Amino acid sequence: MPRNASSVATTLLFLLISPFGAVAQEGETGVQEQLWLDYNPRWTGESGREILGEIGFQTSLDSNDWLKFVVRPAVQGPVGPFRLVGGLGTLYRRDREGADQLELQPFQGIAATWPKGRRLRLQHYVRLEERFIWETADWTDDISLRARYRLQTDYSFAGFASGSDLRVLFHIEGFYTLAGKGGTADEKLRIGFGVGRNLGSKLRLRADFTWEKLGFDLKVPSDRIYIRLRIFQGLLRRLLVHDG
Repeated sequence: MPRNASSVATTLLFLLISPFGAVAQEGETGVQEQLWLDYNPRWTGESGREILGEIGFQTSLDSNDWLKFVVRPAVQGPVGPFRLVGGLGTLYRRDREGADQLELQPFQGIAATWPKGRRLRLQHYVRLEERFIWETADWTDDISLRARYRLQTDYSFAGFASGSDLRVLFHIEGFYTLAGKGGTADEKLRIGFGVGRNLGSKLRLRADFTWEKLGFDLKVPSDRIYIRLRIFQGLLRRLLVHDG
């Protein structure tokens, strides 16, 4: 096997073993398990402005009775010490047993990194989402405004060649509905980690493993686990502000 192909295969194997082993242990406890796959191209323009893309799908690992398609373009750029983000998400959920669902999701965000060390840095990201949701059986609608706050950091392991480093990312994120119903389980908390490998300066593979708590009542057993496999292409920053 060529050296580059072997490196990719080894990386993917390493990224997959830990998350799927954990899910196998959780499968008998009633925890919902989901698989997300997405491709994320990026184009960098003048003055640090960027055009971002996300194309992917999500499905259940438990029953395989639904499939969600996601397209989420965005633009972002620096304003002083901050980065501003804006975009439009389009999500379509195909349900085998119930009505399909279409959601349009304009969003705006602001991010800042502090503290900002060479090895360890914390990124703060606040985002507002205007959610327009339709049930396609009768086109009834549901409109809401949701806020999100994410804190994330990463660590780069020494010993890897420049441009091909291995990174571990940790994040915690909260969701809260400010207005409207917003569908079900809109208040939630996510805690997760990711393992990524840069293959050159413009290609990154990453696997994320995320635990999600629905609602803020810790006594109610309503958990989800996401396994997310991702490809990023384009000029990459250390911590990506908008990554879905």
